[in-house]
Parts: sequence; structure tokens; C-alpha cells
Amino acid sequence: MTGISSMAQALSQLDRIKIQQGIFDDLSTQMATGKKTQRFSVLSTELMVSKRARADFGSTEKYLNNIQNANRRIDLTLRAIEEFQTHARDFSAALVNFSKESTHQEGEIVYYDDPLTPEEESIPIGVDSDQPDIDFKILRNMASNLYGFMTDLMNIQDGDRYLLSGADTLSKPLEDNGLIDSALSSLITGWKGGTVTTSSLIADLTGRTTSGGNTDALTDSIVGYSAALSAGNVENIHIRVREGSDVEYTVLANEQAFRDVLVGLSWVKNESLPPIADTYLPGDPAYPAPPSATGAPGETLEEMKENFFDVFTEVMKMVNNAVSDIDSLRFKLENVKSRLASITADHQQDRNLLLDTISNVEDADINEVAVKISTLQIQLDASYRITAGLRDLSLANFL
Repeated sequence: MTGISSMAQALSQLDRIKIQQGIFDDLSTQMATGKKTQRFSVLSTELMVSKRARADFGSTEKYLNNIQNANRRIDLTLRAIEEFQTHARDFSAALVNFSKESTHQEGEIVYYDDPLTPEEESIPIGVDSDQPDIDFKILRNMASNLYGFMTDLMNIQDGDRYLLSGADTLSKPLEDNGLIDSALSSLITGWKGGTVTTSSLIADLTGRTTSGGNTDALTDSIVGYSAALSAGNVENIHIRVREGSDVEYTVLANEQAFRDVLVGLSWVKNESLPPIADTYLPGDPAYPAPPSATGAPGETLEEMKENFFDVFTEVMKMVNNAVSDIDSLRFKLENVKSRLASITADHQQDRNLLLDTISNVEDADINEVAVKISTLQIQLDASYRITAGLRDLSLANFL
């Protein structure tokens, strides 16, 4: 005879249902979140694998973010450099096209005939107007218009960071403070007055240090560069691209090529540069009376033109060489971009592998979870029917 204990059976069945409901809840959470569990502790022996993979993944993301920021700043710098080079090339072409055939000055030629000599010399000693002709005006206007624009390009920013200041990113690299105009005006005036020789003026324009006795050289501070750039003690810009590995991508506003173009523009636009030749008003006393406006040094018109174009030619060479040298700065940054692209590809590959590792440890198989939920639902339905049957159990029903 089978014994019946309906209370014991009901309690036992309720315990089984609670277990099944707990399993069902876990499976539902897995289906909703895609994760095996919401607690790392449940992962047991695979916990360390997950934590290490997540730590490496975080580092990889940090490096990728560093590279993304660096690429943005490099692109901004490259665009500024390319634009600077384009306008410098136009300026260089204008200098080349500036012909020596004219005095580039309005007015008729003034001749001198020494009254103390019997023969008639008719030596050309200047012109009767100090106004620049149209070619000289166009060249000077071009230099004047370009200078401010080129200065702005040297002060390119990414947010509040100056990109051509090295690691001193919060300091403006170049300031148009008027020092270079004053220095050049003094040098040109001295050159025209005979206290500065043509060779000395050329050395002052092309040199940037006062060493070797070149005390009037246009130093970086005179050009307008920041104190840190002028002192040469700014640090380079680096980014960390992987553990123990940095990439340097420094380009400074006072690179020789940039400085030479700015000095060339400043010289051409300087107010003291015209006239090229001495000016005499009609009816002036006989030569050697002082000219109304002083041109380049020289006793004759030819000597003045020769001295002027000696300096002009050196400035032209300086600017032309600078245009070519800018290519090396662009090449450096393009090489850095290429290297960063290669490192980025490596990081993205590592990132995908780490994501796979994390997924294998933490992620649930949704298809498998769906099958388990379906099976468990059938089991729960059966359990509910059995429990309901136990509640209505009587001797008649049992028989």
C-alpha cells in the first residue's frame, strides 16, 4: 500500500519550482544583457583572464585616443605649413620676376656734369622722384599683405594649444611686435648712409645669432618669436603610442625656413627701403648736393642699382631656399602620420583579439540561452500542474 504525505510532497515540489525559477531568472538576465552573469565573482577561474583582458583593452583604447589627438594636430599643422609654403612660393616667384632692367622708381634720370672738368661727363646720379613704380608697389603690397597672414599661420591652434610652440603649447610662438620693422629700418638707413656695408647688411638679414661679431643680426627675439623659442629651450612634443614607446612630431615656428620667409617679407615691405636710387628735385644745386631722398649706396645710378640688387638677390635666394626646405618639414610630419597609421592598425588588431577574449569569458551564447529558456518553461509548466494536482489530492483522486 503506497503511503501518502501530501504536505511533504508539496513542499518538495515548491523547492524544485524555486530552483527552476531562479535558473529562469538567470537565463532571462543573460538573454537581456548578453552576459553570463552580472557579478565577476561568478566567473570563478576565468575571472583573472577577464580582468587582464579588460586592463589591456583599456590601455589600447588610451593609446588609440592619443594617436587620434596627435593625428588631428598633425593634420592642422600640415595644412598651415602647406598654406605657408604656397604663399611663400608665390612671393619667391614675384621676387624672381622683379627685373633689374629698371630703377623701379618714377621720374626722369638726373645727370651730373662736373663743372671743374672741361669734358662733359653726364653721369647718371639718380632720378627726380622718389615714388616707386608700379612693379615695386605691387611687390611691396604683396609682402605687406602676406606678412600678417603668414604670422597667423605660425600661430595655428588646436583649441587653446599652439601647435608650433613645441611643448610650450600655451605660449604664442610669434608676435608682430614691430621690433623687426624697427631693426630693419635702422639697418637700411645705416646702409644708405654708408655706416653699414652691403655685405654687413646681407649678413644681418641671413644671420640669426650675434655670435662671431654680427651684433646687428636679426635674432629670433627681434623677429618676434616667444622667449622660450628664442632661447631654444622648448621641449619636443611626444605622444605615448604603446608601453615604453613614444613618437615625436615637433615642428617649431622658428624653423629656419619659416624665419627666412618672414625676414624676406619684412625687408621688402619696410618703409625705409624705397627709393632704390637717390632723388633730386628739378633745379637742385649742382652735385654733390645732398639728395632729397637717399637710395641705395653708390656714386652713380648703376652703383646704386648694383648694391640694391646685391642685397635683393640674397633675399631672393634666402626665400627660395626656404620654400624648398619646408618640404623637409612636411616630409617629417607625413612620415610620422605613416608610422602612426601602422601602429593604429596593430592596436586595432590587438583590440579585436582582446574583445574576443572578453566575449569568450563573459558573453552568453544567446541561441543556447533561448533553448534553455524554452526547455525550462516546459519544465515549469509541468511542475505547476503537478503542484496543483497535489493541492487537490484526495483518496478518491488517488484511487
